[in-house]
Amino acid sequence: MSLFTALKLGVVASVLFCLVMLAVMVIRTFSFGRRPTYAHPQGSNFAGIVYAFGPGMLPWEKESAAKHIWTYVGGVLYHLGILIAMLYLAAFLLSIRLPTILLQAVRILLVLGIASGVALLIKRMLKPHMRIISGGDDYLANILVDLLLFLALATSFAETVLVLFYVTAIIIFIYIPFGKLRHCVFFFYTRILFGDFFGRRGVIPHSSERA
Repeated sequence: MSLFTALKLGVVASVLFCLVMLAVMVIRTFSFGRRPTYAHPQGSNFAGIVYAFGPGMLPWEKESAAKHIWTYVGGVLYHLGILIAMLYLAAFLLSIRLPTILLQAVRILLVLGIASGVALLIKRMLKPHMRIISGGDDYLANILVDLLLFLALATSFAETVLVLFYVTAIIIFIYIPFGKLRHCVFFFYTRILFGDFFGRRGVIPHSSERA
């Protein structure tokens, strides 16, 4: 078995491990039970969930994001870069060769993602109010993801870097269930719960948006 084949299998195994661990965590939350609701519904659960993933994600719907619009934009670009890096990783695992024009787009998005990730890391380190609430996990998660984006970009120019790209991906997938990167799953889970809870009560969407 070649090194590349072994690393490919390692990436797949780490992804499966990550998914199983995250699934177990989600299932365990069901053990807390759910309080019965006695009041009559004042709105729609479904409309609340749609709002949570739609208009509710816009910066003017979030007080903190509205006040720090560039941080919001940086966060969007960062997560977009992460998505692109993961898709690029999947392309290698499936032996898919990207056309030149698509590869150029991937590189641009990875550069924007790296710049945003580094900027957010520097902001966390320099802002006293952020530094005081940040732990090692915050910094480790950011650095690991930044490294993954950088290696994805480097691999697009020289596939000799692919070994490091695979190794870093394996480390990240194993780390995800144990660190703050698990929010990649729990973000969606909690947004569903948020939309379901407040949608039923008619809190969201706001009355002006329902009209």
